[in-house]
Amino acid sequence: MKGNKRNGFIKVLAAFVCCGVLCFIFTGAAELNASDLHTGQPLLSGLVNGGASLSALLTVPRFDFDKVISDYNRQESDNTSSQGSITEKEEQTPQTDSNQTSSDIHTSDGQSREESGTNTNSDAPAEDVLVDVSEPLTPETKIISLNLRGDKNDLADFTAKDGEIRRVTYTPLEADNIINLENGQLRNCTELENGDILKIASKPADIDIELNNEPQVLIMHTHTTESYETDNDLFYDTSYSGRSLCPANSVVGIGAVLAQRLADNGICVVHDGTVFDDPVYSNSYTRSRERVEEILDMYPSIKVVLDIHRDGIADGDVRIAPAVEIDGKTAAQVMIICGCDDGSGILPDYRENLRFAASLQTQIEGDNPGLTRPLLFDYRFYNQDLTTGSLLIEFGALGNYISEAEYSAELVGDSLARLLKSM
Repeated sequence: MKGNKRNGFIKVLAAFVCCGVLCFIFTGAAELNASDLHTGQPLLSGLVNGGASLSALLTVPRFDFDKVISDYNRQESDNTSSQGSITEKEEQTPQTDSNQTSSDIHTSDGQSREESGTNTNSDAPAEDVLVDVSEPLTPETKIISLNLRGDKNDLADFTAKDGEIRRVTYTPLEADNIINLENGQLRNCTELENGDILKIASKPADIDIELNNEPQVLIMHTHTTESYETDNDLFYDTSYSGRSLCPANSVVGIGAVLAQRLADNGICVVHDGTVFDDPVYSNSYTRSRERVEEILDMYPSIKVVLDIHRDGIADGDVRIAPAVEIDGKTAAQVMIICGCDDGSGILPDYRENLRFAASLQTQIEGDNPGLTRPLLFDYRFYNQDLTTGSLLIEFGALGNYISEAEYSAELVGDSLARLLKSM
């Protein structure tokens, strides 16, 4: 009798162990398959789904594949594909970004105030959430496009006209911190003497551009969702925060125009549309730094990195659109931002970046007088230690119509190409 009880107990124990082993195997396989989703290499999907179902029968939690895929498409795309003045932007150090979520924007008299930088478009519908159209370069294209989204227009509902837009053409300034370049101006917001800065800026930039099928320029967007007005009537909807995931509305579209213009001039370019500021705005520069480092590792031939933004300028509740007429068309005025080392060594090669910035300012303003606002030279970081050709460029502001910024991108692209090919 005792032997029968013992045998029965052993059978029950064996059955329990077998169930546990099967549960462990199938659950582990499910987790392996889920982790492979992040590398783009799913394994044994049929077996895993069956195993996950069996796991549920055995009271083991089923892995949430739908959530993994959703999170992958919405937040992790940058990990799988190896996001008045720039005072609108969040401050950053090499270690971390500020947690600042508001924007410091310039008023018409050059002063500044704060404006909310909250992004309200994180749930915008998308057609093809991630469209990686990277292809081997050909002499015809000379463009590598990475992580360009296919979102639908998410600004169609902003039709109210309860806010005013004012076009302003910024003209040359006269102030103690203004340095006149060969063409255009530089605004010195550092403690360095104007004369010393001018000596640095007057030397030619040392950037050796090669006209071949190797990428020379990277265009990216730390504040990827910064967008423009879509109705050119000098009014705006006050509920519109100036953010959009649709590239046709945002700085990503401006970057695409700039990239095409460089390619048309024979310069190979990488354009990355990875989103860094949605759904979370804070630490955008930390995320964009990681992505730029990945791309520089992928394409070590890149010598110039341009972070394309748009400014946010206002006078009270009136949004300012910096604009100028060039050849009968309205162009959004642009502003170049170059960081200066603050004595801590975070930007050891800032002089080289400054030479490039001053050369580009001179070239753009010489080609199209009035297109630029003064180059901002200040204690800013913005990941400009990654190359000696790293700059941030503001194309217009929130009040500008997007076609005005696109026209500016065409003009700047031609000027940049002339400068790079002359080096």
